[in-house]
Amino acid sequence: MSISAEAELGSKPASKVHAQSAAGLRPALALAALGVVFGDIGTSPLYTLKTCFTTANVTATLPNVLGITSLLLWALVVVVCFKYVGFLMRVDHEGEGGILALLALASPAKSFGMPIKVSWLTLIVIGGAAMLFGDGVITPAISVISAVEGIAVSTPAATPFIVPISVAILIGLFLIQSRGTERVGKLFGPVMVVWFIAIAVAGGAAIVRAPKVLAAIDPRHALSFITHHGVFGFLVFGAIVLAITGVEALYADMSHFGRLPITAAWYAIVFPALILNYLGQGASLLTNKGAFDNPFFSLAGGRWLIPMVVLATFATVIASQALISGAFTLTEQAVNLNLWPRLRIIHTSSEQAGQVYVPLVNGVLAIACVALVVTFRSSDHLAAAYGLAVSATMLATSIAFFHVVTKVLNWKLITALPLVSVFVIVDATFFLSALPKIADGAWLPLAVSAFFLITSWTWLEGRRCLFKSLLELQMPVEQYLAEAKPSSEQPKGTMVFLTGNPHGVPFIGGRHRWVRARADEEQIVLLTLQRASRPYVPESERVRIEAVNARFHIVVASFGYMEGPLISKVTNACGARGLNLDGEDTSFFYADPKIVPSHEKALPGWQREYFELLIRNARPLPDDLGIPPERRVELGIEVTI
Repeated sequence: MSISAEAELGSKPASKVHAQSAAGLRPALALAALGVVFGDIGTSPLYTLKTCFTTANVTATLPNVLGITSLLLWALVVVVCFKYVGFLMRVDHEGEGGILALLALASPAKSFGMPIKVSWLTLIVIGGAAMLFGDGVITPAISVISAVEGIAVSTPAATPFIVPISVAILIGLFLIQSRGTERVGKLFGPVMVVWFIAIAVAGGAAIVRAPKVLAAIDPRHALSFITHHGVFGFLVFGAIVLAITGVEALYADMSHFGRLPITAAWYAIVFPALILNYLGQGASLLTNKGAFDNPFFSLAGGRWLIPMVVLATFATVIASQALISGAFTLTEQAVNLNLWPRLRIIHTSSEQAGQVYVPLVNGVLAIACVALVVTFRSSDHLAAAYGLAVSATMLATSIAFFHVVTKVLNWKLITALPLVSVFVIVDATFFLSALPKIADGAWLPLAVSAFFLITSWTWLEGRRCLFKSLLELQMPVEQYLAEAKPSSEQPKGTMVFLTGNPHGVPFIGGRHRWVRARADEEQIVLLTLQRASRPYVPESERVRIEAVNARFHIVVASFGYMEGPLISKVTNACGARGLNLDGEDTSFFYADPKIVPSHEKALPGWQREYFELLIRNARPLPDDLGIPPERRVELGIEVTI
């Protein structure tokens, strides 16, 4: 598994941070973004307003309608427009966004191969990413079932079929993920345009019937509601957060579409449609006493109800895409940053970088979402458990953002502190107000998050201990060269040693003396694969070659944290510089570490055993690198941890 065990992936110093992503404002990308990025936040009107009233334990009087609607509107303004679109999305990492991209900026590795140190920031960021996965498994379930429930509004006899229909829709959605994010986005984008137009028109029509709801634009109504409802004025924020649960997708999916297309789609289509629909639902509550049971579908009565149910079903299928594509992106970043065991990751687009498909993650999400629908059986029950973990992710993102802008971008503290303080206060309010949801089922996403956090922490700590142990078993290059007795004949082939440290030669001493004997007859190449702190590395900068002598070379190959480390890219780059590593006489040597307990107890016993389990089940390094089977030489080596 290490790069002496597995080409230990290191990092280079943090690269320049661009103020905006490389992708320009392309209408096609903005359309695709509607089908991928905004599905979750765009379908939140289906269940959010009703949940707010239920959580606050109030009736639909004029002051309550204006207060809750105002809270929803200003949550969108403060969190989405101000925090994410206004600030966070401007701090991208060569087009990459998301909480793990901030970690890559904030904590670059300081030595070859050595994984980043586990610090308070590392744990906060990993915890935030884990929370996004934890709450994210609810997104497809609640989105789909809330739309299908609309069938029961028009035909109560259809109630028994809500769960089976929802399950069938979810299975179909996960089955098409292998087609790739861009293709799915192009398929879904036009549908979401129709969706946003429909909810805007429906909301606007209701506003015309009760224009007094427009007073909710005044934030004083939100403040009045908070101050006049005691503890419920605080707890309502645990439901308000449902309106912005998809906001992290805007940031995480920047690599898929770019900042400008996402921003344009938000301000031109999504934001106005959401504002009109929430105001329209508030207006419907004021004019229709029966609207409280389902405020959203009350906007589309009569002959428009069934078409709206069908459209909502399509839209909520698309809503799930925001979570799924974001989960794929986060998984790739975590694997490439050495925060998670290697998985099979498939790049689905040769034109748009950053679009990936992760089969294992897709399968796990599919099983989890189906299980949630079968278990909770209604959007009301799911909403009671939804929002806690994602608010924790938002809080972690704010903390990581503060570290990046002050330590990496060198903002003055007097500028950064007041701004981020606002972010933290808002995020903490959402998180604390959602804590009572633990008793209603939020323990489930928290448990999922805890699993991801413990696994990532164990993997990172184990990798650091493994790297240190393997480093002690290497022979310094200078010592090897002094002791080597190379044959005077032409080298019989090339031995490529995968190592995490280009200053040491692995396998030469100890129990692998036959390797030493063979090395005297062949050309030696020390190959270190290091993980750059930037997302992508140009092919012109892929490798650095040091010719120590005619038969000994040191090669350092760099890959961005959004790139798969393929050996073909290394051999091609070396070949272009006169070093042939692609011949049939080239063998690649790597370690199969056998872990034994250390007397110093670098890791607790439970963590060491869990780390061993993770190593055994991680995707094999040669498969990840694409090394031909006939050129692999795996050497067992005992390491103490």
